[in-house]
Amino acid sequence: MSAYAIVIFILVLIYSFYMGFNDGSQGIATTVVTRAVKLKTAIIIASVIKFVVPIFFFLIGSMSVASNIQESIIFNSYFEELTQVEAFAFILSGMLGAMIWGAIAFSLKIPNTISHTLLGGIIGAGIAAFGFNSIQWTEYVLLNVVAMVLLAPAVGLLLGYLLMRIFRRIVRHANRNVSMLLNIFQRINFVLISGAFSSNNAQKALGVILLLSTLGLADFSAGTMPIWIVILIALALTLGMLCGGYSVMNTVGRKIFKIQPQHSVVAQLTTAIVSVAGTGLGISLGMGQVMTSSVIGVGASERFKSVHWTTAGKIILGWCFTLPISAGAGALVYMLVGKLILGL
Repeated sequence: MSAYAIVIFILVLIYSFYMGFNDGSQGIATTVVTRAVKLKTAIIIASVIKFVVPIFFFLIGSMSVASNIQESIIFNSYFEELTQVEAFAFILSGMLGAMIWGAIAFSLKIPNTISHTLLGGIIGAGIAAFGFNSIQWTEYVLLNVVAMVLLAPAVGLLLGYLLMRIFRRIVRHANRNVSMLLNIFQRINFVLISGAFSSNNAQKALGVILLLSTLGLADFSAGTMPIWIVILIALALTLGMLCGGYSVMNTVGRKIFKIQPQHSVVAQLTTAIVSVAGTGLGISLGMGQVMTSSVIGVGASERFKSVHWTTAGKIILGWCFTLPISAGAGALVYMLVGKLILGL
């Protein structure tokens, strides 16, 4: 890799740590607050999964999310004949735009989606560098990025609502032994969720690395990428998980709806279904979005008024702001770095 690529790779590792810190804690939230698994045990298990799963998916060649970030956000024809400085200014601005908004949202405790923060930064930098028409709006971005800000949570909410209703019918005549089964299901589900979160998040980071190749800053493809790159990204996700924020976990597990074991099982199952489907379709999902909306759907199914809609509303509002603000940040950074500093 070139010196420019090494700089971007370091930023990708920092962002991967942030993804593990934020999304990782959300993935284990319901399991921990219902005491199906102790906090330390859950963190250790989830961390191991976060390290192993990205490497496994890379080895079997499952890279659809990463490939879409590389090929489907900006028309690659705009990258032709770019100098390394021009290419570096673009991708640096995209990463910094995402990281700036991520840092602001975290410090001010504003809900945001990590996936759309990253994609927004890249889109904004792309518009500033190459023009509005450089974005593959109708081909990919409008449906698979913009619409997913609300479509993915809507699916999670509706599916959680329906599955909770079905679940209540199934267990209404169950005896006390059902509590043991609920704990077992929670443990299985949280392993699946940790794997789904890890796979989708790792591929977002790998998508940026593949984009470096398209920009001419690196000389490998998805099939020839060195495995040490995947290992370091998986390690960054794992370290983020180990340092994961308890406040995020507390919001998902307690402040939206008072989660009980049966609610946790259904919310986890809903999240796993949506997450696996999204990754299989190559969509960069906001994993925390899916988990949170699933909890809201389950809570609304149990008792509509039991959901803390003020908290839920603030979270949804934060989701809506994430993409345009991070895109604006990416564009602004490019204007400063590319135009004023580098004179491009």
